[in-house]
This record gives sequence, C-alpha cells and structure tokens, in this order.
Amino acid sequence: MQRTTTIYIVLSLALASVTNAGSTPLVRTYQGDSFFDRWDYWGNYDNTTEGDVTYAANLSSASSLTYVTSSSTAIIKVDNTSTVAYNDKRESVKILSQDTYSVGSVWVLDAVHLPYGCSVWPSFWSYDKSGTWPDGGEIDVFEGVNNQPNDQMALHTTDGCNITTSSLSSFSGTVNDTSCYYEDNDNSGCGITVNTSLSYGSAFASAGGGVYVTEFASTGISIWFYSRADIPAAVSNASDSIDTSTLGTPSGWWGGSGCDIDTFFGDQTLIFDITLCGNWAGQSSILETTGCAALATGQTCYTTYVLDSSNYDNAYFEINSLKVYSNSSSSSDSTSSSTSDSGPRMTSPGGLGLMWATSLGVACALAAFLS
Repeated sequence: MQRTTTIYIVLSLALASVTNAGSTPLVRTYQGDSFFDRWDYWGNYDNTTEGDVTYAANLSSASSLTYVTSSSTAIIKVDNTSTVAYNDKRESVKILSQDTYSVGSVWVLDAVHLPYGCSVWPSFWSYDKSGTWPDGGEIDVFEGVNNQPNDQMALHTTDGCNITTSSLSSFSGTVNDTSCYYEDNDNSGCGITVNTSLSYGSAFASAGGGVYVTEFASTGISIWFYSRADIPAAVSNASDSIDTSTLGTPSGWWGGSGCDIDTFFGDQTLIFDITLCGNWAGQSSILETTGCAALATGQTCYTTYVLDSSNYDNAYFEINSLKVYSNSSSSSDSTSSSTSDSGPRMTSPGGLGLMWATSLGVACALAAFLS
C-alpha cells in the first residue's frame, strides 16, 4: 500500500508539472489603492509628439488627474475643468512604470473606459528606455486619435522588422503598414487595426470595456483584445498565472521570419499617456476622417479644441487592473516567488507531447525503482 501511494504521488507530481508547463506566473499587479505606487510622472511638455499638453510632474500635482475611485478603479485623465489661456497648454498625464519587463512576459490591461474625443490622442504602450529610441523597440497596445472606431496596434523598430505575407494567417486584424522601421511611412509603424469597433471609443465604454492581453515572447509579440462579454476564463481566472496557449487567434502578431524579437526588442517600460492634437490627431485631414469636423479656415486643432475644457469629458482611462506575468528573472523588482525560466515556453503539440513523455518516463522509472 505504501509503495502504491508513493507511485501515485510521483505520477501526480509528474502530471502537475505538465499541467503547469505553459503557465506564466504573476509578478506584478497594479490595482486599487496601490495602482499608482510604482510609476514615474513625465513632468514636462509633450516633447515627443508635439501635443498641446503639459504632463504632470508627480502624483501630488496630478491629484485631480490620477486617482482611485470609491469603486477601486484607477483614473488617468486630461484636465476637463480649467480654462486655458491662449498659448498655454492643457494639463494631462504621462506615467512610466518603474519596473521593466523582459521577453517571457505577458501584461493584461482590464479597463472599463478608454480616452476618446476630438483632438484626443491616447496610448497604452511600452518601449526600451535604456537606449535611444527606437533601439530596443516600441509596442503600441492601444492607440488611436479623435473618434476613430477601432484600436490601432503597432510596433516601431530600427530597420529590418516587418509583417510578412506568410504571417497574415496568424492574426485576425487588418494590416495598415508592413514595415516597422521608424523612418518608413511617416513613422506609422507596422500597424494592425483590431476588427471590432468595441475596441475603442464610446462603443468600448458602452460594452463595459474589455481586456488587452500582450505577450512579449521570443517567438513573437501577440496582442489579443476581448470585449467585456467575451473575456475567456483563461484571462478572468488568471489570479496566479496565465496560459496564453488557450486564447485563440490574436488580434495582432509580429515575429517569425519577419522580425527577430530578441534582436529588435529590449526590456520594456509600460506607459500610459494622453496628449492633445499633435502631429497625428491635430491634422485637419485626420480630424475629418476620424469622426470630427474639418478645421475652419484660419483655425487650428489647438484653437478649436484645447482651449475649451468641455471637449475632454471623455478623455480618461478608467482601469480595473493591470497585471504582469513573467517567466523571466530579469524583469526588474518582480515580486513573484515562483521559479523563473527565461527560456521559451513549449506550447506546440510536439512540445507538449515531449513533456508528457518525459514526465511519464521519469514517473515510470521511479515507480520501477521503488518496486
């Protein structure tokens, strides 16, 4: 009886190792009262996209722009109450995570509202801030302008990273540009548009929001979008770890022969920001094609929108949580006590078969020894 029990335990442990082989452990949760604890505030004007905002310098100075509600959701917003004098900029927020996340990480944004409105240019993105942009790459998970109907995801890199024809069946979104090189296509990146209007604007909010899942892996960068009603159990139940192998076809995917992720991407800093107008949202032709009126003769995006605070009642993020999972020991200041493995996860049928065979082989060998 004792030998049988021992064999059963060995087999159970072997099977458990297979069951958890595809899981990535939780290392950081930004949520509730502690949401803003591990972020740095930009504290400067928008010197990257020429937007008409000044970003708050710290949590104290941004107390009306970044805060946690009584429902424990985190708010990141544009000032929508102050009168802005001509030639001044409107107050907004850009925050950067103090932690960086390496290849082998997954981050999951759960939000109930995302910023939108004429002249509004929000983004949830990441980049490698250790070098000179775009060395180390940029990943745009959520980005758009004005009242466009769908989220636009993209990568920005040095020369050599592309979306290839052979990869088109790997994702469900619509390709905007195939070159990720920052000097091509006015630095639009290799963009992919999510094929549902529930991914942006008022439709996103009316549906109760949703979830963006980003996997940063050596084999490729994947982004999934799920509207609130469609969030799979693998995401909603990922309290300790997440397994992306069950998430189905992503909205966007970059990798394979078109882009060597380890070559073009370094450790990523996560960023939320909202700018106004700027060199994308503020163009008259862009305003006109993204749900806003064309600028009147002699008017600019700044004079038409920025000076009037009532234009920004919907220019805010409302976030349930941002969770980061990682198999990489190099993700800075991670809190996970789980064993780290910086190597790629085996999720192919052949890989899983090998793990099954290995685990059962070990179990059988131990069982034979004990008998």
